[in-house]
Amino acid sequence: MTPIPALAALTLLAIPAAGAAQLSHADSVVSACVALDTATRWQQVQAAWTSDTSRHWTNDSLRARLLALARADQAVRDVPNISDSMQDAGFKRRMAVRDSADSAALRTIIDRYGWPGRSLVGADGASAAWLVAQHVAGLQHEALRQMRALPAGEVSPTDLALLEDRVLVSDARPQRYGTQLTWANEFSPIDDIANLDARRAAVGLPPLSVYLCMMKGFTGHDVKDPRP
Repeated sequence: MTPIPALAALTLLAIPAAGAAQLSHADSVVSACVALDTATRWQQVQAAWTSDTSRHWTNDSLRARLLALARADQAVRDVPNISDSMQDAGFKRRMAVRDSADSAALRTIIDRYGWPGRSLVGADGASAAWLVAQHVAGLQHEALRQMRALPAGEVSPTDLALLEDRVLVSDARPQRYGTQLTWANEFSPIDDIANLDARRAAVGLPPLSVYLCMMKGFTGHDVKDPRP
């Protein structure tokens, strides 16, 4: 089955909305589920990536362009129930049009600058580039290769894990971090599930119990726990 598009709200919490104080549906779901969690390791990994207070990026105009692409990507997907919305032909058409335009824009950026990492566009700009790429099947493998090729600290470990899972599932292989679901609200096969939460924490992903809460909030349906 085709996996549900990787849900990016954890990363998007670091991407500033266009001057709007109101939380999106995605942000609200994430905030409510994270509030139930007492774990800290994954949040420390997230915080280490998103903090740009002591860092500088070299291309502010490119960063702004990538953030705009990310906001457009999420705007078309910001619905209370994406599983049910995917049954609507008009919604799928709008999403496909958006993804096609964003793919072309990101391709132009990659051809000119290479993969935009943190030193070029800041943490939120780099995550915005990932967000667009992971919604475009034709870019996913190349994006993963280019992200892996960058020096440590240039790409978010969370983004890298989400994209790795997306590529593994598309290649009919077990995912490593338990981020990809089918449209039947079941997880695609997961490798070494006994150590899943430890792997998730190491890359800045919340425990599976928190993720299950998020997925229910996004899809509007209960999600089957993949653990035996």
